[in-house]
Amino acid sequence: MAIGIKYSTGPVENAIRLDTLPGLSRVVFAKVLNNGSRRTTVTVRLFRLNGAKVLVDSRTLTLNPGSSSVVDLVVADLFQFEVQFIVRNKNVLVSAWGKNRNGVPVAVHRFTQQELNKTFIDL
Repeated sequence: MAIGIKYSTGPVENAIRLDTLPGLSRVVFAKVLNNGSRRTTVTVRLFRLNGAKVLVDSRTLTLNPGSSSVVDLVVADLFQFEVQFIVRNKNVLVSAWGKNRNGVPVAVHRFTQQELNKTFIDL
């Protein structure tokens, strides 16, 4: 069995006003960069955390060496969410960027790779 890495934002609060209006960020841009020398795949998952944790979206990206990609995940209707990256190659870099309805980055919803929770998992 292969070992992979799961990066997580952890629980993210997205309410504009105390649980009365979701959508501080409307979209989360999940960015992935393959700095490795081999083709690799990365799975990006979005979970709703309003009560029970529920998978809302899952995308699998295939990246050639030296290439990058972005996935936009709609979080406009989520009061709380979590974004996960499942990485199969240690040379892959990831980040997540929340953006408001005007496309402007939301500072509290910016996650660089070093800020993400890192867990080793069996693939």
